[in-house]
Amino acid sequence: MSIESDAYAKHKNLKLAANEIGMVWQTLYVNLKKQGVAVIGDKLRYGSDRDKLAAMAEAEFLRLVPQADNINARRFQHKWDFDVGQLKVDVKAGMKRKMNKKYESLSWSFSFKKQSLICDFICCFCMADRHTIERILLVPKEFFEGLQTVSVSCVGYSKWHDYSIEADDLAEFFTAIESTP
Repeated sequence: MSIESDAYAKHKNLKLAANEIGMVWQTLYVNLKKQGVAVIGDKLRYGSDRDKLAAMAEAEFLRLVPQADNINARRFQHKWDFDVGQLKVDVKAGMKRKMNKKYESLSWSFSFKKQSLICDFICCFCMADRHTIERILLVPKEFFEGLQTVSVSCVGYSKWHDYSIEADDLAEFFTAIESTP
């Protein structure tokens, strides 16, 4: 390890690491790339509110499915978040919000733009608040292929509720899939 990679590992932020060692961030970036250091940032510390929510959901997925390979640990803004065996899984998080000014009903909204043609599953964490998961949806490729966004009603019936999965069952599902020849 070098002083540059040590500073970047400490901060996970190019500007902060560069300031610490008295270098411009652009030079630090080039030097880190030459050293083979993955420059990925830290969404939990420095991201927007939406980034932080996504990072929390990704951390929860990894906690529930520890055998998952976290692609985000190696690449910035990859097209999917995890490889679980041969499966590509993207993780989404959504907060309850009013989708229409005329009605009081709340929904979770998820954007599938990039992932809709790539991933095998999208795992949606439906959040009651910033720290409480109300529902987890595990949606297979065939049901979101080509969709840009999905809105899931928080109350009553939604076709998306058919893809609900308990947290404990998520790990069991992926373990069973991996052991199937």
